[in-house]
Amino acid sequence: MSLSLSQRFDIGLLIEARDGPPPCPGAKPDQIGHGDTRPIVRPRELDLRVPGGFAQLKRMNLIWPTLSGAERHDWLEGLEVILPPRVDTETGLKLLPGGAVALRGSGPTLVCDPMETVTFSQAEVRHLRRVLRTRADVFTLLHTANGISIRPRVPGHLPPQAVTIVPNPAKLPIRVSFSGPIVIQWCLHGAVARPLVEVTGLLALAVSVAESPRVSDGHDAICPGPLFQSRMWQAMDAKDRWRLIGASLMGHVSDLVAGTVCDDLRRRLMERCASGENNLAARIAQALAVLPSCFALDPELFPGAPPPAWRHAMVQVRGSAHPRTLLGMDRLTDPVTVIRVLRDAMEYAEVMAFDKDGVTLPGGPAALHSDTALFLARTAGSRGRLAVVIPTPASPVDLYVLAENVAYMTGVRVVASAPSWGFCHRVGPGGEEAGNAGWFGMGAGLDEADGVLGDVEPGL
Repeated sequence: MSLSLSQRFDIGLLIEARDGPPPCPGAKPDQIGHGDTRPIVRPRELDLRVPGGFAQLKRMNLIWPTLSGAERHDWLEGLEVILPPRVDTETGLKLLPGGAVALRGSGPTLVCDPMETVTFSQAEVRHLRRVLRTRADVFTLLHTANGISIRPRVPGHLPPQAVTIVPNPAKLPIRVSFSGPIVIQWCLHGAVARPLVEVTGLLALAVSVAESPRVSDGHDAICPGPLFQSRMWQAMDAKDRWRLIGASLMGHVSDLVAGTVCDDLRRRLMERCASGENNLAARIAQALAVLPSCFALDPELFPGAPPPAWRHAMVQVRGSAHPRTLLGMDRLTDPVTVIRVLRDAMEYAEVMAFDKDGVTLPGGPAALHSDTALFLARTAGSRGRLAVVIPTPASPVDLYVLAENVAYMTGVRVVASAPSWGFCHRVGPGGEEAGNAGWFGMGAGLDEADGVLGDVEPGL
């Protein structure tokens, strides 16, 4: 006699109520003592994306009232909860904690792929903006002091932080290798384009629970005014991203298991997803870090701006009529040797010096191969800083290699900031590094990116 799925499930519950829960297939669970009865199986994961996960949860719900507080805690301790994305009617534009842009519709969930990037020169940007001002199928997000707002096409004036979503790059005047929709981030004297690619797993879940504003008035007309307030997306680090994602995630868990488990187990599962070792909200916060951020906290900052300690040096970069890049160096054990190494590495550069408090020393900017550059290096001393402004290299890879070589040859820490691409990365002499080079397919963070982007589908 063949039994239906529901009949087999009901029989499984009856057996569980009589004999206790069976072990999870393929798992090597710990066991929790339960009075005088057989031990309770403690699974390593609870996957609520599949019927078996809900069956496992229902079995636990049957015996939950008979467990002591310690036994309930032990069953949840270290449990990895896996959730499906939230299913609702909320579609369209999303801005994730940390400033990454995503799209969610009736089809796939799309985010920017950090491993695929195309850069545009100053001349190409002027051409792109002229063409996109006439395209009715594109829209632009602008970050100002009032929040982030949306505009059709590409406005004539853009603030320091703005991105444009283009659904069909095949119609662009400049060829790119992407076949699906793209995001163009407008930078100082340049721009960066990244494909929007399909994601599943943690990133799809993150997009589904992130707050999303209403972008139309119900008649397909874009709403005026700010769409995203800072409380919805601003997150400096993983802790801030966890804070923004945690509450929505707990609400999703509550909706998902409502009517399946008792109130106490439901509440404990909500807490488990947002707190404790290896909790789901923390894993999502870490996963979001691999996505390119389109917006920074301060709307006046250009993408790729270095830390505040280099703000005076950036005046020289921003004031140039052509793309310029900053190489900032501190911890100068031998400033004169630094200048000599730089002279071997490049033909043209301008040097500025700053004391330990960030005050600009007189005499700069000076040509790298001049005596004044040596004088500035000696004046800065081991506790000062040197800022070297150079013509922007041909690609982010070239800049990354240059910064890495300078750090290795000089034994100092180097910050490379290229506002024309939104690139900012720090490299230490011992190989330690931090920054957003991973968004350009290089540098630190690639291992983490590969782990998360294992859920990324091939380009659309």
